[in-house]
Amino acid sequence: EPQIEARIISILVGIIKMLSMAAGTMSDMIGKPQFLDADTRRARFRYEKPDAYVFQLLMCVRIASGLRAALILLRENHTTEVGVILRTIDDFVSQINFVDELIEKGEANVTSSQKDFLDRYFHDDDRITEEMLRDAAKNQRKFNYNAGRQKMQAAEARVFGGDDPHYLKTLVKTIDDTLSGVVHGEYSSVMEMYGGVPPSFHTEGIPARFSEYRHFLGLHIYMGLNVFFKVAYNLGHRELAHHLRVLRQEFEASPAYTAS
Repeated sequence: EPQIEARIISILVGIIKMLSMAAGTMSDMIGKPQFLDADTRRARFRYEKPDAYVFQLLMCVRIASGLRAALILLRENHTTEVGVILRTIDDFVSQINFVDELIEKGEANVTSSQKDFLDRYFHDDDRITEEMLRDAAKNQRKFNYNAGRQKMQAAEARVFGGDDPHYLKTLVKTIDDTLSGVVHGEYSSVMEMYGGVPPSFHTEGIPARFSEYRHFLGLHIYMGLNVFFKVAYNLGHRELAHHLRVLRQEFEASPAYTAS
C-alpha cells in the first residue's frame, strides 16, 4: 500500500543518512589525506600511510554513496540500474570482510593474497591521460579486480560459514552471478525490461518491480549496517559501534526489513 511504502522509504532514507554521518565520523578518526603535486596535472589526495583501516573506511564511503544513489534511482523506478549499484556494494562488503582478517589475525596469520591485495590497491597511480593510454596500448593493467574474487568468497566462507563454509561460498557466488548479469546486460536481465500493454522496452523505469528492488535495497542497507559496525569497532569507536548495532536492531524490527 502507498502509505506503507512511503513509511518504508522514509526509514531507508534515515538509515542511509546515518551511514553517511558514520562514514564522516570514521574519516575524522583516520585523519585527513595529503594533497600532493599541487598545481600540476598529477594533483591528487592520498593518505600518507594507508593500511587495512584506511581501506575499510574507503569501502564504507563507497557503500554510503552507493546506497544513496540506489535510493534515488529506485524512486524513479529504475530498478535495473539499482541492481547494478547493489552489485558494486556486494563487492565493497566482500572486500571489507576480506581485509578484516588482517586486522583480526595480523599479517603473519593471513594468506599472501590478502597481504598482496592491499599493496596492489594502494599503489599510487598518478598517471596522466597520455600515460594511461600508453600503458593501455601495452596491455598493462594496474589492478585486476576480478582476479581475487574467488579468494574473497573463500575468506567470507571461513569467517561466516560456520559448519558449512562451502554452502555460504556457493550462496555468495550465486548472488554475485545474478547481479553480475545485470551489470553486463545479460540477455535475461535486459528482457526483464520488456512487457506491459502494449508490450515495449521500459527505459524510463519499471514501477511493477519497485517493491522487489526496494526489498533488495533494504537487504543491502542491512549489510551496510553490519560492516559499518565492524569497521567502527575496529577503529575503537565503541560509542559509534553501539549506536550502529542499536540502529540495526531497530531496522530488523521495522517493515523496511520484514516487508517483501
